[in-house]
Amino acid sequence: QLQQLIRLPGQQYDEESGLYYNRHRYYDPLQGRYITQDPIGLKGGWNFYQYPLNPVINVDPQGLVDINLYPESDLIHSVADEINIPGVFTIGGHGTPTSIESATRSIMTAKDLAYLIKFDGNYKDGMTVWLFSCNTGKGQNSFASQLAKELHTNVIGPDTLWTWWGRGTNGKLKMDTVLTAPTNLNSNKDLMAITTKDLGNWITYGPSGHPISNMQGTPEKPSDIR
Repeated sequence: QLQQLIRLPGQQYDEESGLYYNRHRYYDPLQGRYITQDPIGLKGGWNFYQYPLNPVINVDPQGLVDINLYPESDLIHSVADEINIPGVFTIGGHGTPTSIESATRSIMTAKDLAYLIKFDGNYKDGMTVWLFSCNTGKGQNSFASQLAKELHTNVIGPDTLWTWWGRGTNGKLKMDTVLTAPTNLNSNKDLMAITTKDLGNWITYGPSGHPISNMQGTPEKPSDIR
């Protein structure tokens, strides 16, 4: 007799407990919530037990994600999840030159974010931090500059918006079509029409909070960013 034990994305049904095994914790389908706290803590939002609000668009196959402060209802949340730069601590979230938003859209200061980073198991002292967050590297005393001083390390942020382009069906992105770049052009702009002058820069701030380098951005897949 064949049995289908696979449930929502990546979850395996446990017959003895009636729970869904999700690698790092168990999900209770009757309550619609996990039975233990999210191991990433507040980075997943204020509710430590909730399941992604839209499991069709946003999946968490391992029960863990990097710091991704984009709301799960935003497609850019899935785009940011594709970024993985070895040896670099990456963060996604809606931002401004002076702040970044939490997953619940509350304003976070550089000190707030530094607190989360320091208590993240993937972060090691001295690691470069890269902000995939609009305008966080823009201007004197930018958010990236403030964070660099809080962490005493290099922090990279864009001096423009961080824009993405992609195609999808039924509200789900086709990740192999997604490209991103620092630019103030919106995603309705034809990629083929973008020129060098349209692209922004990735500004690196040193531990003192002063800019130490800048690199012009280029349209590229999130998984290819290095």
